[in-house]
Amino acid sequence: MPGDADVIRCAAPWPAAAAQLLDGLALLGSGEWTPERICAASVAGMAPGDANQILSGLSIAGVCDRAVTGEAWKSSLAAAELQRLATLLRGAEHYRRLRLDPSRIELAVTMPIAPSFLEAELPMLAGRPGGYISTSEAFLRVCQAATARLVVMTPFIDQRGFEWLRTVLGSVQPKVEKIVVLRDVDRHAAEIAVHHAPWLRGFEVSIRDYHLSHPRNGRRVLPVETFHAKIILADQRLAYVGSANMLGSGDGASLEAGILVDGSGASQVASLVSAVLQIARRL
Repeated sequence: MPGDADVIRCAAPWPAAAAQLLDGLALLGSGEWTPERICAASVAGMAPGDANQILSGLSIAGVCDRAVTGEAWKSSLAAAELQRLATLLRGAEHYRRLRLDPSRIELAVTMPIAPSFLEAELPMLAGRPGGYISTSEAFLRVCQAATARLVVMTPFIDQRGFEWLRTVLGSVQPKVEKIVVLRDVDRHAAEIAVHHAPWLRGFEVSIRDYHLSHPRNGRRVLPVETFHAKIILADQRLAYVGSANMLGSGDGASLEAGILVDGSGASQVASLVSAVLQIARRL
């Protein structure tokens, strides 16, 4: 059984990425798996070459081994132990970021339609409503920061919202994986399958549905599990968390507020988003 300290040492300097790969191995179970399969199972959003490098480090600690063919990986550890080690590595990543990469936070705002009573109480600078970065600019900043994966979580979206989404995704580098998490995708079947299908396919956008039914004979008060959070996440480096949906009102009708957060704060957002992607239904 590998020692915890050895696992942390051998996973450095990418403990969070190593944790995701261990989640993938735990989900796949026994067998020999290519880096591509492990990355897909872990929703890691990393290149297979990078995964190989991290898995090689973990193999030194005895967490996994390279298969005889040299093209796949396997682990003799039980799924529960792999998940425990993944949790351990996330803790190590959090500690590392708190020491080396403190969070920076900036407020992003959408002001009510002018004229507004609020506007008169706040300074107005060019391009910065109320003196703050605008929600649209915050969205673009996150999208442009992504180098491996961009995730947009918006529970509500309308026709103007789809156009807004197209604009912000158009600022993302072509090689970046793009994931959009919606609430009850069936409500938007026509928009996704017909009206906006060409650009969604062109941008290679993956749609997920976080609207999950629980057994009605269970003890849960509400039979459906879903979300109300609004998040845009670039890798593990920059995130928007706030009130703005992808709606026409989110980009210029009502007051919306959110924060841009990087460093260790963005890492915490990334852990939450990764968990959502594990359970959300893939279309």
